[in-house]
Amino acid sequence: MSGRLIRVGLGGLIASGKSSLAAALVASTDLQEAMGGAVEHVDADALLRAARSTDVSLRDAILAVVPDARRADGSLDSALLAARAFADPAVMHRLEELQWPVVRQAISEVSRDAQARGVRLLLVEAIALGRSGLAEELDGSLFLHVDEVVRRDRFASRGGNEEDFQVRNAAQAGIPAEMAGIGAVRIDGSGPLPETVHAASLVLRRLCLQGESTD
Repeated sequence: MSGRLIRVGLGGLIASGKSSLAAALVASTDLQEAMGGAVEHVDADALLRAARSTDVSLRDAILAVVPDARRADGSLDSALLAARAFADPAVMHRLEELQWPVVRQAISEVSRDAQARGVRLLLVEAIALGRSGLAEELDGSLFLHVDEVVRRDRFASRGGNEEDFQVRNAAQAGIPAEMAGIGAVRIDGSGPLPETVHAASLVLRRLCLQGESTD
């Protein structure tokens, strides 16, 4: 494989285990050997949280949409902001319009740094790979599909409640169709993590090694 950085999106619905899969892929020596270099992971949500805390113009624009998300110290109440967005599609749409350009720019900066350090594969974790515009900038995408009952149990094990799960799950109902629309390769993540890692690794090799044998 050439020295060019390959960037692959990793999407999935709430509690599908995207971060756990990404961490396992980053730690896989077999995948690193197949790629011919390091595998790294960037989380779009983490980049967004950082931007909200440092970008005053972004924070002000967000507060213009959801004024009561302002805390006494001027920072954003992320939990309240998420609740408003998941409950109101119009609010979600407006916030995405404000936030996704910032995230795309941040990912571009992360990518330049990774390329300079010789990283071979960058996994870009984001739920809305389609409507965010990220997919158009990436070399491919994976969609981590997990049965709803499994996701509900995982969400509860992290301290989430049923009502919150239902609201978030309903808000993300269109994601599977969006992922299909961008040609994302579906990975079954309902089973044990090692099985999911193996399946994802095979797909990543096909995406990144462009036709070389994955046996």
